[in-house]
Amino acid sequence: MKTILLLLAVIAVAQAVVTLTLSSADIEAFLKSHNDVRNALGIPSLTWDTKLADYAKDWTSRCVFKHSYGDYGENLFATGSTTKNATELAYSSASAWKSEVAYVDPDWKCVGGKPTCGHYSQMVWRDTTALGCAITQCENIANLVFCTYNPPGNYKGEKPY
Repeated sequence: MKTILLLLAVIAVAQAVVTLTLSSADIEAFLKSHNDVRNALGIPSLTWDTKLADYAKDWTSRCVFKHSYGDYGENLFATGSTTKNATELAYSSASAWKSEVAYVDPDWKCVGGKPTCGHYSQMVWRDTTALGCAITQCENIANLVFCTYNPPGNYKGEKPY
């Protein structure tokens, strides 16, 4: 009986988690949404890194809205909608992160502060060269977008560029 209940629980969790397969257009949307912001500031463009994307995919498959605190920079975004349009989600997440520019102060105290500009500063961290993202549909979140950056940024007390 315990084995059957465990199997049913595993099946229920498996059905509640769907990681979207990103097309080349979806990947381009993530890159463009980041690089448009970077290029406007004269910061070099990011490139797509499949290792970072795989890391992001592994993390989002857990359906937990929190940072992994791994070796990479990270940005999180969640929606309540169940859209499967990954391109739309790429632009929506980047737009939300970019909107934090409103909190930037001359000394960048908003990095790690409240209100935060930490998502925005990671997008424009000069030393960051690579990006990888994933989108997972979770029963408890709807869509979880997770982008990882290498080398990481967002060091308190440092300016991103």
